[in-house]
Amino acid sequence: MQRKKQIWLISSISLVMVYSLMLPLPMAELAVRRQVFFSLHPIKSLSTKVVNSGSTSFGGAQLYYVGEISRSYIWVKKNGLGYRVIADGSGP
Repeated sequence: MQRKKQIWLISSISLVMVYSLMLPLPMAELAVRRQVFFSLHPIKSLSTKVVNSGSTSFGGAQLYYVGEISRSYIWVKKNGLGYRVIADGSGP
């Protein structure tokens, strides 16, 4: 019985972790920082400046600029749950 309980606990925690990584975030800047973190720049995701460029031409998404990484332009779109990154690249 103890072994079943451990397996259930580990699978539940793993499911919650995966679910929390996939959820849209309540602020656009947090969505951009999560994208930078998962682009293998964990230190820069905390220290770099995120700038909203004001452009909204990509299907209603907002363009953000992060100057210290190679894919520095990130498009963020809002849906019913929050903000999510829909595209990133080296130029607008």
